[in-house]
Amino acid sequence: MKIQNGTEQPRKTQPEFLVLTVLLFLVFVFGAGWVLFAPKQTFSEDENRALQPAPELSAESLLDGSFMEDAAAFAGDHFPARRELISLYTTAQFVSGKRDVGSNYAASPADGGVYFGSNGHLYEVLLPDKSSTFTQNAQALCNFAEAVDVPVYLLAAPSGSQEQPESLPLFAPNHSQREELQELKDLAGGSAVVVDTFDALGSVHGDFYFKTDHHWNTFGAYAAYQSLCSAMGLAPASLDDYNFRTVTQPFYGTLYSKAVSFFQDPDRMYLPERKEPQDIVQLVNGTEERSGIYWEEYLSQKDKYSVYLGGNRGVDVVINRDVTNGRKLLVLKDSYANSMVPYLTSNFSEIHLIDLRYYNFNVYDYIREHGITDAAAIYSVKQLCEISIANKLIVR
Repeated sequence: MKIQNGTEQPRKTQPEFLVLTVLLFLVFVFGAGWVLFAPKQTFSEDENRALQPAPELSAESLLDGSFMEDAAAFAGDHFPARRELISLYTTAQFVSGKRDVGSNYAASPADGGVYFGSNGHLYEVLLPDKSSTFTQNAQALCNFAEAVDVPVYLLAAPSGSQEQPESLPLFAPNHSQREELQELKDLAGGSAVVVDTFDALGSVHGDFYFKTDHHWNTFGAYAAYQSLCSAMGLAPASLDDYNFRTVTQPFYGTLYSKAVSFFQDPDRMYLPERKEPQDIVQLVNGTEERSGIYWEEYLSQKDKYSVYLGGNRGVDVVINRDVTNGRKLLVLKDSYANSMVPYLTSNFSEIHLIDLRYYNFNVYDYIREHGITDAAAIYSVKQLCEISIANKLIVR
């Protein structure tokens, strides 16, 4: 009987395991070195958000755990090839069959994220308003219409996913914004004219929304302008009165920021310009005069939609000195209204734009002091479901 030697020979490390270990170590060292020493960005244009700053070490932050949370967020926001990894992750979700990305249903209000639609379209996922924010805003706008001595027009703009349901993923759940439109009509009664743009913006007439952004595009803004003019008894300017300047820089909008991916084609922007130039100026913040309404510097930035008026402020005034009818339009608005201004300048001597998110003065005093003749509220339905403006319209 042969007795086995109890001493085992040490196993030799396989070459492929050694190579893998070295590679992982180098990746770890390179990643840590990059996070610690590489130049840092403070803002991600792709995601349209501020990036996590370096964590501050203190006894308090160590004890309550916030230092480790901030350190993890900092490392995630500044890891090398982060954009490429995010794009790869989004692509993997799409390939795996997921159609709703970037959602946060734990938020209040819940954020439904983005659908991958057909023809390269991204769409907002629409959720019902469970906070009654829309009802409160709609009632406040109707109370405003009853309190002022000028005609008031309420235009609640539908989202692209409302108007193009045939382009959504099969069986994708999506709240119908026609419920909000009907509620607005019921509340308005005879106090205001509700401008219904839902049929005018439907896809049977064309594609009136950006593919990567939540706003309507240049031609969607024109279709809404036509509807508003019809309600106001005005003759709209013709598209033939304009040249449409093509913005050569690619445009990736707010929806792309939630679904950054390799395969997404950019949008093209077109800026309407009158064939017969007119003397149009913008009073920034209501005081500082600036020629024209296009802020060209934004065309080299991520937020290209802010080429209209330079974005949103509490108050702006647009004056067309070649229109002498004396009509002064007050627009209570969100950013949807900004791209309608190039058309509205054809019908009004002055357009007073007030964004109640940033305006902290008495709207009723403003109407009296500036001789307003007409008023319109131009908001997206989604915005009216999420941001409260009711407290800014209390009659005082």
